[in-house]
Amino acid sequence: MPKFETLSQNVFDERAKRAIDKTPIRKEISIKDVEILNDTTMKFEDHKIKMNKEAFKGICKIVGLPVGFDKTFTSSFGDKARQQLINRLKVAVQAKGATTLSLVVNPDKKEIIGVQKDPRDLISNQTFIDTSSKIIDKYGLEVSDFSVNSDGAVVINTASPKNVWGIDGLNDEEFYGGISFTNSPNEGFMVSPFLHRLVCANGMVGKTFEESLSLGQMDGFSMEKFGNQLNQLADRDFRPANFENRIRLAMNTRASLFELETAHDWMKSLSDADNKELEAWAPLHTTRAKFHGANIDTITFSTAQKKGAKTGTSVWDLINGVTNFATHDNGFKIDDYDRRRLQVEASRMLTKDFDMGNFVPSPF
Repeated sequence: MPKFETLSQNVFDERAKRAIDKTPIRKEISIKDVEILNDTTMKFEDHKIKMNKEAFKGICKIVGLPVGFDKTFTSSFGDKARQQLINRLKVAVQAKGATTLSLVVNPDKKEIIGVQKDPRDLISNQTFIDTSSKIIDKYGLEVSDFSVNSDGAVVINTASPKNVWGIDGLNDEEFYGGISFTNSPNEGFMVSPFLHRLVCANGMVGKTFEESLSLGQMDGFSMEKFGNQLNQLADRDFRPANFENRIRLAMNTRASLFELETAHDWMKSLSDADNKELEAWAPLHTTRAKFHGANIDTITFSTAQKKGAKTGTSVWDLINGVTNFATHDNGFKIDDYDRRRLQVEASRMLTKDFDMGNFVPSPF
């Protein structure tokens, strides 16, 4: 059985220093001084400043423009009309009493990477590390990995080797329970269940389980509530509710062609692996070849048709393909932070409604 490997204190300290050094700059500005030129550019005090997709989503959220509506509106009326709409909504928000925005800036890229209503929603990496370290010590957790991306977003995954639990009747399905700590410019400080699968040392970050906790502010009331929620999670050995049922369902449900393509595209977009190399984790091209061998042309499938096309791969095998790719050195170039992103996506697949979940045999 693979051994649970932990980071040394020296490595932890080195990653912590990097996280603190990469902490984004926060600047509170007057909302009236902001003009949105397009989805990649903001104008502030006659200066044009680049912003990424997450920052633009933050602006849309603050002014009350749903992202889905924005896409539809823009495709129908164009970028200029969208610019006018967002700026009018900004004026309306200001009229209701909102006077400031908090910008999150990557100083290296000179780019806005987040926009928040309230500067209190942002917690520094130093405070994040200090708070996470206290929780790690309190519950006797061990750190398995610690990653920082270029925007200063941080992930610390931990597990408790004394808290091992399995699934009745499944000999190869045993897990260490633990916690994944994340701090990012847009999601803030979050705590989620971390699941370490013993049989192949795969890790999964359960952000979509109901136990995921968000710490928005560091006041006494927020910290007390946060602590109580952590205690409840620890009382269950960090085991997410309904986890066993989801595992069994994933094992007994075939992945759709859409789910297979999605997992394949996650891994390809975040690494330098090519299509052929990814077959070991997501057998997309082998699956397509079998469809084509039966004179079924998947190239012309719509998204709905892909979601209705059953493959020979179970959802559980596909999830473990993604987590195996994310947590092992398979010779491909992939950033440590992006490995954690794949672990989160694997968890989202486990907790969503499976495409084939409502498939019913029919006598017709």
